[in-house]
Amino acid sequence: MTVCASGTVSGPSTLAAESPWSARVLDWAVDARSHRVILLVLGIWLLNAFDLTFTILAYQQGMLHEENPLARHVLSRGTPSIVLFKIGLVLIGSYPLLRFRTARVTELGTIVILVAYAFLAMHWSECLELYAVTISHGPNVTDLASMNGFSP
Repeated sequence: MTVCASGTVSGPSTLAAESPWSARVLDWAVDARSHRVILLVLGIWLLNAFDLTFTILAYQQGMLHEENPLARHVLSRGTPSIVLFKIGLVLIGSYPLLRFRTARVTELGTIVILVAYAFLAMHWSECLELYAVTISHGPNVTDLASMNGFSP
């Protein structure tokens, strides 16, 4: 005959209830490659939304001349068409990443894509800062040089 103690038992269910939600999310992300790829793809979607927003704003304000003939044609048709075009491209591009999310090469590829979009976001930031300087008081060589890290 086996006798069990009536004390508290700490198992996985009690640990999950005691830990804060942020620690559980972090554990989930670190737990498996597929979870990390999902989070990286969400980051790509977020940066794509940022890129789409600033593309539309820059095009509407006349700051953007699109060199890609397909994107130029879609932009000329209006905002809803560029939104649908961009969402479609992101969904099509995300499918293989999510489908093969357990592969190491997928995680590496997703990181490369995310870094590329992060550089694009930094480029948008620089372009908008330059635009703000030229709109506020016209182009000034000193302001432009200081933005690029040069001293007059």
